[in-house]
Amino acid sequence: MKVRFRTRAGVQSVERAAAMLRALGEAGRPLTPAEISARIGVPRPTVYRLLESLAREGLVTPMGRGFTLGAAVLWLAARRLEQLELRTVGRPILQELRDRTGETVHLAVLESGQVVYVEKVESPGPIRMASMVGRIFPAHSTALGKAMLAYLPTEQVEEIIRRHGLPQRTPNTITDPGRLFEELSLIRTRGFSIDNVENEEGIRCVGAPVFDHTGAVAGAVSISGSVATISLERARRELGPLVREAAERISRALGWSGAPLWGRK
Repeated sequence: MKVRFRTRAGVQSVERAAAMLRALGEAGRPLTPAEISARIGVPRPTVYRLLESLAREGLVTPMGRGFTLGAAVLWLAARRLEQLELRTVGRPILQELRDRTGETVHLAVLESGQVVYVEKVESPGPIRMASMVGRIFPAHSTALGKAMLAYLPTEQVEEIIRRHGLPQRTPNTITDPGRLFEELSLIRTRGFSIDNVENEEGIRCVGAPVFDHTGAVAGAVSISGSVATISLERARRELGPLVREAAERISRALGWSGAPLWGRK
C-alpha cells in the first residue's frame, strides 16, 4: 500500500515531524522548542504546532521546560522488536553462547546503515556492557556492524560510508575507507569480525553475520567483554569459531540453507 500526499506541505510536515523525533531520540535529554528549532532548522512557531500534534498522539511528552519522546514511541519500538523473528529464534542460542563463554552476547540488525541492538544476554560476571536493546551504534566500529557490512554489496557499503562517515570513537577505530574494505575482506575469509577496542575503551568484541532464507544479511551475533578476559588470541582461536557457529545455527533456523560463506575473498 502506497501513501500519497495531496500537497508538498503534507510531505514537508511529515519530514519535519520525523526530524523532530530523531532529534529528541538522539539528544538523550528533554529539548526545549528553541533547541529543537535550532537542531532541525524549522521556525519555532512550526515546532510548537508539530509538538502539539505529536503530543496528542503520545509520540512526544512534556518534561519540565522541554519535550522528550512519548510512550507511544516506546510502545511502537517494543512491537517492532516483538515482530522480529530473528530475536525469537536467536535468544536460546544466545543464552547457550553466553553460558559457554561467560561473556555478554548481543544480537543486532542493520537499520539505515547503523547497528541497532535487538537482544542482549548479560554476562554472569561483574562487568556490565553499556549496550542496551534499542541502542544505536555505528557499523564500522563494532564487531556486529563489520560482520554485516562484510556481506553487503560494495556499493551499499559505500553509500553507508557516504551517509554516516567513519567517525573515530577510540584510537583504534578504522577511519579510512580503504582499510575498512580490507578488514571486510578478512572477515569474509574467516567468517567472523573483531572489534579490537574500536568502539568502546577497554572492550573487545567478536561478531558473525546471520542470514535469512534468501541468503541476505538478517543481522549479527557478537560476544563482548573486557580486554582483561578477551585477549586477541582468545578472540581469534576460541570465540571467533564459537560465534560463527551460533550465527550459522540462527541462520539455519531462519531458513538459510546455503553453504558457509567464510573462506571467500
